[in-house]
Amino acid sequence: MTVMGERLPEAWMVEWHRNGRVEFPLRRWSFMQFPMLLVLPVAVMGASGVPDMLDSGWRVLAYLLITMYAALVVGLIWQLVTQRPILVIDHRGIHQGRRRLMPWDEIGSIGPVSGSKMAGQLPVHPKNVWAKNLVLTQQHVNDLQTLQAWLTELLTTHRETTTT
Repeated sequence: MTVMGERLPEAWMVEWHRNGRVEFPLRRWSFMQFPMLLVLPVAVMGASGVPDMLDSGWRVLAYLLITMYAALVVGLIWQLVTQRPILVIDHRGIHQGRRRLMPWDEIGSIGPVSGSKMAGQLPVHPKNVWAKNLVLTQQHVNDLQTLQAWLTELLTTHRETTTT
């Protein structure tokens, strides 16, 4: 089953009109992109030194590394199973995870897509220049250019309905 982030904008609009919200769960293999590709070789090299550390006087560091790798594996499995954090776009605004919300009234503009193809980012700029940008990545949506156009359309529609 394809997740919403890999579907076309028409499917997003159908979901928007049907439920009043569109949920973009974490794409299952999106974590294998940019950051993980750099961290994985270093982690494998570090893990290969653990048996030697256990035999020498570095046992505390070895146990610390084992605990860290176990926590990392549990975290990745949790993300694969639950597909969290979820990006939700509804009539209140844009939610990224549980704690990050930018209401439509506070959105100044939808910025241009920046970054490389594998590590693209879509900034959502608030009206308040001192507030933090909401940065959307390819972890939820495959095509950020299409998401940018769709969010700009939704923002324009919201502004037109609130002024009339």
